[in-house]
Amino acid sequence: MPALLPLKESSRELIVEVANALEPYFPDITTSWRERLGADLGLDGRALAALERLNVSTGSSYFGHGNMTGFFENLAYFGNRLAKLQIDTRAVARSLELYESLCEPYLGSLFGERLGEAKAALEMLSAATFQTVSGAYFDAKTSESAALLAVLDAELSAQDLAALLERVLEITVTTFGASNGVVLLRDHDSDLLQVTAARGLQEPPEDLTIPVGQGFSGRVAQTGEPDVVLDAAHDERIQSPALRRSAASWWAVPMKTAAATTGVLMIGFAKPYEWMPTERELMRAIAERSALAIDRARINEALREREVRIAELSAHLLRVQEQERRRISRELHDETGQELMVIRLYLGMLENVVTARNPRLKIRETLDVVDRTIDGIRRIIARLSPLLLQELGLIPAIRKEAKDLARNTGMKARVSAPPDIGRLSTEAEAAVYRVVQEALHNVAKHAQASNVNIQMSKENGELHLLIEDDGIGIQTKYGSSRSRSFGLAGIKERIGMLGGQVHITSGRGKGTRIEVTVPPEPTRESGLVLAATAKQGGWNAQN
Repeated sequence: MPALLPLKESSRELIVEVANALEPYFPDITTSWRERLGADLGLDGRALAALERLNVSTGSSYFGHGNMTGFFENLAYFGNRLAKLQIDTRAVARSLELYESLCEPYLGSLFGERLGEAKAALEMLSAATFQTVSGAYFDAKTSESAALLAVLDAELSAQDLAALLERVLEITVTTFGASNGVVLLRDHDSDLLQVTAARGLQEPPEDLTIPVGQGFSGRVAQTGEPDVVLDAAHDERIQSPALRRSAASWWAVPMKTAAATTGVLMIGFAKPYEWMPTERELMRAIAERSALAIDRARINEALREREVRIAELSAHLLRVQEQERRRISRELHDETGQELMVIRLYLGMLENVVTARNPRLKIRETLDVVDRTIDGIRRIIARLSPLLLQELGLIPAIRKEAKDLARNTGMKARVSAPPDIGRLSTEAEAAVYRVVQEALHNVAKHAQASNVNIQMSKENGELHLLIEDDGIGIQTKYGSSRSRSFGLAGIKERIGMLGGQVHITSGRGKGTRIEVTVPPEPTRESGLVLAATAKQGGWNAQN
């Protein structure tokens, strides 16, 4: 062991010799030591008993069997115990110094001229003892820090509340060497504690509920103070038979924040085990750190649930919008369009029978207005629910959009798509078509571009769409357009419903590039999750 390194073999032999010589006097020396140390430092029985295990009187029982290594292992154990009792190392140094001074009067008669050697041997043993105990104190503090850091890491890495609770319970049970553990969370509506995580129990009490204020854990939750049960089999506060049979003793601390008590953290031991002050405070710190983590995890879960609901509502609204577009398109075609055609027919018949020049010119003018109105309604119908998309598919519909853009703006629009893309689902084709339609609308209105390219491809069933222009790019600070921002948000929303992804890259004076990926068989669930991610800022967009 490291503490033995400073002791040479000759020094060890001398220490054993001194201990053997003093052995008949140890009872008297120890009695005087306890009286004086208790008076000086006011320590309780547990602290005095642990400090006594550090003295040479304890070492003599090990030295008599040639087991100095065992003595130093004993020092490490009781050093750790003293650390848990929150005994200052200065008290340890004072205890060793006092015991050594009480031994010195006996050394003169025992060693005579070798008195200096005997004193030096005791001093060396005290120094090695203090070094070992200090190492145990350091290890105890390191273990406490490691436990709290592990809880923080669990908070950062846990995927959900259940995983967080399981990890916190594992850390707590391992840190204290417990045999099992339970986390009970409080339902503030019913004011009941319910088991939400369990470890090491032979009979996990999943259906166990405890009213706050009743039983062992219920009272801990009510008072907000730690407590311990040392005889679970006979303590009436342990109401659950499963908990009573699982451990001989239980520790419990409240998991609370400044606002309220969130739950109770319990760990059990196979033997009756009274906790030390440091253990109580460490477990309390773990519980409080965990309570904060639980609150944040609940908030995050609530936000995720809300985002999914918003995504569901958005998906519903988009579907309703498409249905409404088709309904209006049908009504315009079947009713308004047909009625305009009847009006045109009657006007044409009237034109043929009217011979006067002025009335005939007015009829002709009216016919021209009706023709323009019919053309306008056809364009509206095409934008609302293009027949080309429904009858011939996505690629022809996109080509028509590109031709219309070129005709109306004068910019060059190019569509590149292999013939083997095939048809997609109705929902997917409508979404991709609306994305292209919105993107080309933005190009025409904002981009000041000369060229726009649309490329489509399919790889392993996954559809890839690229729309890029050579315009001025997305202007985020000056001359920005809210309508364009809403348009891009709509693009992301539609593709998110399909479980796809959108990547928008834009630079001032370098144009805009929109890359869309649609999975082969988008599912409703994955689409809603990705749509929720989009609302949280998960879309990859660079400006």
